[in-house]
Amino acid sequence: MTRPGIVVRLIAHLGALLLGGVVALAALMVHRSAFPWGLLLALATSVAVPWRLLCSRLPRTGTTYAVGWLVVLGVALGGRPEGDFMLAGDLEGYALIAASLAVLALGVASLPGRHRHGDRHPDRQPGRHQS
Repeated sequence: MTRPGIVVRLIAHLGALLLGGVVALAALMVHRSAFPWGLLLALATSVAVPWRLLCSRLPRTGTTYAVGWLVVLGVALGGRPEGDFMLAGDLEGYALIAASLAVLALGVASLPGRHRHGDRHPDRQPGRHQS
């Protein structure tokens, strides 16, 4: 029998994975339109979502979001059957690739890590059991 918390976390991670893919696809579609506003919207959304997830109750969903975002970007960088690319080698394309580094950094920041001895997690209080 599974605990309800596990199901909620699984749904949250699946949602974050899907959200990462959708935001990356949207960023690829609008980064060249209406320069510079399309690019700025793509960059802001791509970085703001994992930042918000990092500050949420389930911060590890930021890593799942980053995986979804980077998978879609990786597929787009692979090229298309016609021989052209979805991401051009110009200012807009390089800015979106730079945004992928920010998404990657936020994804790594939300990985579970070990705290040094004596460091306390800000949400945890001594004597309280965390589930």
